[in-house]
Amino acid sequence: MRLPDGLRDRIRLAAEANHRSMNAEVVALLEENYPAPVPEKLDDPAARLLFWLAKRIRRRNPQPGTPRDKQAALYERIAGDIAERMKDIGE
Repeated sequence: MRLPDGLRDRIRLAAEANHRSMNAEVVALLEENYPAPVPEKLDDPAARLLFWLAKRIRRRNPQPGTPRDKQAALYERIAGDIAERMKDIGE
């Protein structure tokens, strides 16, 4: 990926301030700005609950890479995985 002049240095500084690698910093920023989509119809109560919890966490705008941000991302990933697996089972 090509980055405009100076952007790489700004990412490096932010990564150092957040005690993570540049890659982890970029991933955290992308996750924050492009969260996992919530399926329109969720039949599984566990997936619905996890997406609800993630949404509540994200409403407070946690800083990228903080434990709360990581927790919301984890809930979204698990809920998405549950939804996909349940869809596969139903087909």
